[in-house]
Amino acid sequence: MDVEEVLAELLPQVPENIFSKWLTQRISLTWLELSDDRLGMTRFEEGPAELVRRRRFSLDPGNITIGLHPRLKEEPDLLRHTLAHELVHASGVLNHSKELHDAVDSIAPGVAISDSPMLQEMRDEFLGSARVKSWTCSHCGYEWKRATVRKPMRCHKCARPL
Repeated sequence: MDVEEVLAELLPQVPENIFSKWLTQRISLTWLELSDDRLGMTRFEEGPAELVRRRRFSLDPGNITIGLHPRLKEEPDLLRHTLAHELVHASGVLNHSKELHDAVDSIAPGVAISDSPMLQEMRDEFLGSARVKSWTCSHCGYEWKRATVRKPMRCHKCARPL
């Protein structure tokens, strides 16, 4: 899978935003270290203070580097999703907001954890180092081993909110 081809395919689909018109000239791709715990990252080379000024005045953002985890080469759908996520950041949506997630899902829908060995490994790594190892219901006292990153909404036994 050629990442440059995926980039060329995704760029026209990125929603119009403050930096959108400069993306084709300003994006460069790089690979993160294998030991990195991120799937991707977006870096504006001009720095945060200059970025705020350029956003305010709708100026050219300068060079933008998108780094991707090298293991994404093994999972094309996750690569597309991650690159779409980083491209929406590069277009000017800096926060992880509903706007960002909706835009990314419209370009390249997410991958279920059950379909991605890489995401499964990341989840297992997180759970292995998490402080909370189990959940306990304050109503019925039922306790179960933690198997998800997010806290459950309800007790597995009595179904009351936690």
